[in-house]
Amino acid sequence: MPLLMVGSVRNPIAARRILSSAPRFHTVSRMVPRSSLLSKLRPSSSSILGASQQLHSVGLRTFTATPDSKQPTSPNAASSACSTEAQGKALATYTGPLASTFTRLKLFSLGSLGLATVLTPILLLAPGEISLAGRVGLCITALATSGVSTALIAWIGTPYVGTMRLLQPSGTRSLGEMRKEEEEKVVMELNTVSWRLKRQKTLVYEPHFLRPTSRPFASWEITNSPPPLALSQAEGKEVVKKVAETFDWKTGASLGVWSVKYTPQAQQKGQGEAEPYKMVAKTEVAGKPNRYFNVHEELLGQDWQVLG
Repeated sequence: MPLLMVGSVRNPIAARRILSSAPRFHTVSRMVPRSSLLSKLRPSSSSILGASQQLHSVGLRTFTATPDSKQPTSPNAASSACSTEAQGKALATYTGPLASTFTRLKLFSLGSLGLATVLTPILLLAPGEISLAGRVGLCITALATSGVSTALIAWIGTPYVGTMRLLQPSGTRSLGEMRKEEEEKVVMELNTVSWRLKRQKTLVYEPHFLRPTSRPFASWEITNSPPPLALSQAEGKEVVKKVAETFDWKTGASLGVWSVKYTPQAQQKGQGEAEPYKMVAKTEVAGKPNRYFNVHEELLGQDWQVLG
């Protein structure tokens, strides 16, 4: 054991002789190539598979370190993904040039109404030479002016469409349940802002139900007198069509549905003698869907000719 004797030898020359006479130890990297060593130390996939099969046959469970590729998704993200997939791809888009202006007007009107409401008690209780009747009159005038201006701006700006898209719906129903003319239908998405500054989305499933309107500060309306339907198309059965539906942009909750119902009992004769009888539609409104829309028609391109 020459290495153990080095500590006991006091003469440094003798220690050097002992160390020089000791056998030299070489590292593994000098004796064996690194690539061959790694290939020997690294197990092959076949050996790992065989070992795992043997462990399973014995009754032991094996665990792998492969990370799970599935990531948890929030319910809002899942619902938005499903809604985007159901809507399909956009064929045309539109942006209203005055969308930000109407939003600022609504914000200013709501702010003035809130300020008038807060300052009214202060005006009534503050000391001054004005009589109580005069203070009450001033408070009523301020609240009425602010309330009327807020309602007027809301009535003017609520139908204004900020963005609009023409969508080609993806196949949510089987082709056996859809007629040929139904496969070529498009869906319109109209985005508006309510008087409380909440974004709303209206999906119009029957764009041909949109008609010019006589309402001021609006271009289109969902008609209240839909066209009749031939009995041959309905095969003598009751037909219910969902014309439009309004959703809350943030939560996705349905705010209202506009639909029509065709019944075989309500019929009318065609204009000509050869024309068959047609079913008359009855409008059904559930909730508070948006009916009026303000759009700059001069900005619409040829892709919007589907509206007629």
